[in-house]
Amino acid sequence: MGGFFSSPPPVVVQAPQQMATSGTSEIKPYAPVEPYIQSLLPKIETTFSAAPQLYTGSLVPTEAAQTLAARDIYGQVGQTASALAPAYQQMFLQDYATATGDITQDPIYQTQLGVLAQQARQMTEADKQLAQQQAIEAGQFGLGSTALGELQTMQQQKREELAQRQMATALQEAEARRVAAMQRTPQIAQQMLQAQITPATLQEAIGQQVEARQAAQLTDAARLAQQQQEAERAQLVTLANLFGGLAGLGSSTQMQQTQQGYTSSVVGGGASPLMQLASTVGAAAPFFKLSDIVLKRDIEKIGKLPNGINVYKWSWTEEAKKIVGDQPEYGVIAQEVQEVLPHAVKRGDHGYLMVNYSALEV
Repeated sequence: MGGFFSSPPPVVVQAPQQMATSGTSEIKPYAPVEPYIQSLLPKIETTFSAAPQLYTGSLVPTEAAQTLAARDIYGQVGQTASALAPAYQQMFLQDYATATGDITQDPIYQTQLGVLAQQARQMTEADKQLAQQQAIEAGQFGLGSTALGELQTMQQQKREELAQRQMATALQEAEARRVAAMQRTPQIAQQMLQAQITPATLQEAIGQQVEARQAAQLTDAARLAQQQQEAERAQLVTLANLFGGLAGLGSSTQMQQTQQGYTSSVVGGGASPLMQLASTVGAAAPFFKLSDIVLKRDIEKIGKLPNGINVYKWSWTEEAKKIVGDQPEYGVIAQEVQEVLPHAVKRGDHGYLMVNYSALEV
């Protein structure tokens, strides 16, 4: 319990410490190489001051004979395709008309009908001559007119049947031509469009090749115009770097050194807890602290002051907590102090006794 009245032991504290030193130092080149450096300086200046040797030729290759010949062939192919375009267009129009038209108006079918009509006229004329011959022969052999009429009717039926078969055959052929024309139409249309597009496609390819070559030539011309300046600039930068490195040999440089560590110091234990309480209230003496016994519970004696006043520790009641806030829960009891030092005790506005700790003569 004596620790409440005595000072705590001293404490060793380690605090970080930093110490910095600064100055200048001089670096000298290795003595044997100094003559070599001196002799090297004129050569360096001469080498890097001379006009740079540059390649001034073009980096764009010339066009080969094969390339020029291929370009001419491309032009010829384009001209041929352009000439074929009208022919493909005519074929397309003919097949389209055949595929979508009336088969009875097919030119070939009409021609066949004309041939059949001519053949029918010729057969009719032949039949007339045959009928006359048959009539003469019938009179000679005693045939009647009825038999002769039946014979002529039979011959006429045969002619009509032959004409119908020939017309049906011609009509079937016309339909077959229509179907074939319909099947060819898409392919001919594609060929016609290809023939029309090919010249433009080839011209575009040739134009892109020419443009790419012209762009390469312009880029190469820019290189030729700028390489002299860029080479001289690179020489100057290299020379400056060399001289800067040589100039640094033997020059003074700034030096700074920093040391870090810890330093130890002894700190005293300080005042006892009761002295701290007394000094706190004594800073603005007189300064009274609430210490009425009716506001304390769990009271336990922990020591005695030199003047005989007892020291206790306790727990504040709920009523006391509303008044004292965070005031320490150790000290003296106002009723006991009032018996020994009445001037150190007074009753506050709240009705409870208060003690002036600075008057306890601790």
